[in-house]
Amino acid sequence: PRYDKAILFVDNAGADVLLGMVPMARALLRAGVREVVMAANEIYAINDVTFEELKELMPRAANADPSGDLARALADGRWRAVSSGSDLPVIDLRGVSAELNEEASSVALDRLFVVLEGMGRGIETNLNQPLLCDSMRIGMVKHPEVATHLGGSMYDCVCKFLPRVTT
Repeated sequence: PRYDKAILFVDNAGADVLLGMVPMARALLRAGVREVVMAANEIYAINDVTFEELKELMPRAANADPSGDLARALADGRWRAVSSGSDLPVIDLRGVSAELNEEASSVALDRLFVVLEGMGRGIETNLNQPLLCDSMRIGMVKHPEVATHLGGSMYDCVCKFLPRVTT
């Protein structure tokens, strides 16, 4: 496997997490990524899932996974949640929680994969922001100004991979 760890910044409560990011976490684990960390807001911001809610949701999602992959990964700590330290629907990656910073710092940057999901985190504030690790932005355009800026339409989906930059 190319990556030892993936950090997934999750967005909206409900379908985004359950039908999007949880299956992505499972797919990454099945592909051989050793650890998948899901980062959620510390407190409420619009309809974003919070860290506490995510911690409660993960065991339930693991129990619903017929393959048992998520349950095993959760039990041995390879699938876990951390607080992003944010209380906004956007994120400035310079101000994440100490715990999340430790997660990102615990692996070589060429072995780390970051996913920024959601319009605020993935499109409005970080779409073209280079990182020192491979990264992906995933989101749906929900503001007409953003659609115009991107040359697209409302409700277009964006999925953008950015290879890591080296200094």
